[in-house]
Amino acid sequence: MRKLTWFIVVTLVLSLVAVSPSSKVRAAEQFEDTQGHWAIEEINYLVEKEIVNGYPDGTFQPNDPITRAEASKVIISELGIDLDSISKDQSFPDVGEHWAKDYINAASSEGIINGYKDGTFEPNAHLKRSELAAILIRAYNLEGGETDGFKDMTVDHWAFPYVAALLNHNITTGYEDNTFRPSREVTRAEFSTFLSRILNESFRVEENANGTGNEPEEEQPLPPSEVTQVPILMYHSLSKNESDWNSIVISPRKFYEDMLYVKAMGYHTITSKELIAYKNGEKELPENPIMVTFDDGYRDNYQYAYPILKKLDMQAVISIIGWSVGRYTSIGDQYEILPHFSWEEAKEMVDSGHIDIQNHSYNLHTPSDDNGYGQGVLPLEGETKAQHAERFRQDTMKLHNQIKEHLGYEPKLFTYPYGSYNETTEKVLKELGYEVSLTTSRGISNIDQGLFELKRVGTPYYLDSPELMDQMLENMNRSQRVPFSELANSEDRIEELENYLGL
Repeated sequence: MRKLTWFIVVTLVLSLVAVSPSSKVRAAEQFEDTQGHWAIEEINYLVEKEIVNGYPDGTFQPNDPITRAEASKVIISELGIDLDSISKDQSFPDVGEHWAKDYINAASSEGIINGYKDGTFEPNAHLKRSELAAILIRAYNLEGGETDGFKDMTVDHWAFPYVAALLNHNITTGYEDNTFRPSREVTRAEFSTFLSRILNESFRVEENANGTGNEPEEEQPLPPSEVTQVPILMYHSLSKNESDWNSIVISPRKFYEDMLYVKAMGYHTITSKELIAYKNGEKELPENPIMVTFDDGYRDNYQYAYPILKKLDMQAVISIIGWSVGRYTSIGDQYEILPHFSWEEAKEMVDSGHIDIQNHSYNLHTPSDDNGYGQGVLPLEGETKAQHAERFRQDTMKLHNQIKEHLGYEPKLFTYPYGSYNETTEKVLKELGYEVSLTTSRGISNIDQGLFELKRVGTPYYLDSPELMDQMLENMNRSQRVPFSELANSEDRIEELENYLGL
């Protein structure tokens, strides 16, 4: 069996040298970062079997994520598959001369690890728990099972039979909250644990009288910064008039292309309800979650965005200004007066399941009170903290109650007008039962650190769709190919994306 090491960079992979089994055991015992770790026995077992090794600096880095390329190498090597017997024809355009290309080809040829719908493999992408379940069941031909053991794994999830098989064979117990969390990335320790249980039944999880596993620390989540970044795209208005386009007004065609890219790259739109359910431990997020948001409630959202979202079966959150519903208002001195959709149109969109209407204040959509349009979210001159809190509370509840009356539910998300907020407004929102607040700060927030003051990704007209996707991925520190980005013309990209999605 080949000796191998999980290395992320090519130079480290090429520097592998043969060592004796005894030295590997000693290395496992001396990993400075595994002493007392919940998975130390499984890690030591795999090192002794010469299946995995540590890093040259004497660490194992058990809490680091494992990539799809690294997983391919470990599994193919452990199975003893002869790489020379596998065709060298390259089937993935993004693999090229990657250090793990032979292992990737073997894993694909053997039907163990599949590529993505766009024909790529994404070798450096972090492995998801759902993908790990599928890989192990395929590689070791384990029989499936039927289970409702995890509240976040429904039968319509693509990985349901694989996860059910893991549970059936006592290879997983999931988390203490009875979830499997299929979209979470897999740590090196988790990978070692699952693989050890496959290879040696003595490591498998026993069940107690309640049917739950006896290892409460079996599967540790990654640090929040690694696992629950949800990009939130920020839109305002759509116009076919090129002279209107700016940082917050784009063309319907541009929005359509953005959504095609979101869908083609495997992202799944979510609503505020799904975000809150995840935070409260009630439901796992879909793989690659993303939130599409619109501010203010302009009628062009109903006219242009809503049909696009219906066509693509996607969702968006629209935060409305209560005073403006059904009226004409301005988005700035230099822009024309724009109409807002009515309550009847809002109800139609909500009932479709594609639109989630939330609170953007009743009449605070201005940073000051000097133009009579609204008094602003921040304290007024001479206003006490208590007076400010009460004014903000009354305004918020006025629209809150209107949404409840017209749409039949209580909003739980508040989008700050102009991104203005302070400690008082956050405190008031929490007292009123709100669970999410959105700002205009640029970036991508880690939702495991809380759902308030969430950042968003701007979508100006001058940033074409591939550039927007690249910027989003960069903010997430994620490596993923943006398809058809080599095409300079938007119409050509849209045509290719539509063909790819079967539209």
